[in-house]
Amino acid sequence: MVWRRDRPYWDPFDIMREIQEEIDAIFRDFMRGPRLWSNREGPAYEELTSEVWREPFVDIFDSGDEFVITAELPGVRKEDIKVRVTDDTVYIEAQVRRKKELEREGAIKIERYYSGYRRVIRLPEEVIPEKTKAKYNNGVLEIRIPKKHPTKKEGEGFEVKIE
Repeated sequence: MVWRRDRPYWDPFDIMREIQEEIDAIFRDFMRGPRLWSNREGPAYEELTSEVWREPFVDIFDSGDEFVITAELPGVRKEDIKVRVTDDTVYIEAQVRRKKELEREGAIKIERYYSGYRRVIRLPEEVIPEKTKAKYNNGVLEIRIPKKHPTKKEGEGFEVKIE
């Protein structure tokens, strides 16, 4: 039990107040420093957020004869997407250009602006980069990459010749 000198009586909530003050001090210390959420005004914040790249969420499917990769790229125009494929790696880069559009619309403060998406995906098998096809629709990029050595999917079985 904690007795406060400034009060002539015991208050059962004093302990909870002290714990709350300690937790508040921990969060104050944590929020200080060069973090994106610590100071959202001025040139220091703009400098931190000018080149922020995110990794897009991807789904990778193996259909036996090709890999199908879908990547979520919201807010990106088709012209701003670059996809590069090597024998076993896919490179996705997409630039977001929202700043000019928002300035035109008369926005006063924008806190969710970022520079774009980047992702490198290693594939488990060799592919044929020249035959890769990609399409972009409603913020989702779909990439189809044929395998160099197609494999049958499990469950299809193998047909045995009868002699």
